[in-house]
Amino acid sequence: MKVVAVVFLILLGGCASNAPKETHQEKEIEVRTIQKEFTPHIWSDHKILKVSTEVCAQKGTEILESLGFNQIVKNGSYVYGNYSNNRAVIKCTSVGESTFVYAAVAGPKVEVVEKLRNEIVWQL
Repeated sequence: MKVVAVVFLILLGGCASNAPKETHQEKEIEVRTIQKEFTPHIWSDHKILKVSTEVCAQKGTEILESLGFNQIVKNGSYVYGNYSNNRAVIKCTSVGESTFVYAAVAGPKVEVVEKLRNEIVWQL
């Protein structure tokens, strides 16, 4: 992702520079492809809880904080955050008198993704 950002900034800087008005020389164009650093793995699970969606979302925020996630955002009943190169989401939805909670984690290393998902779901 950092490589993509650097390439984008380089291209953006090149677009902002002053180009000569007339060029009579033909330039050879080099084609470069940007390759992903990794193919992300995603693990998910769900539960039915006997709490409100607000309590569920607050508990999700507390779980991500306790596991060391940063940049945690809570938007209503939707919570997500980052942990190294991993991203987790917890979504709480009202179903009758209960709450359906869906949790997912995505990242480059399957072992870490699985462990984070398990920790989140076990604490819900």
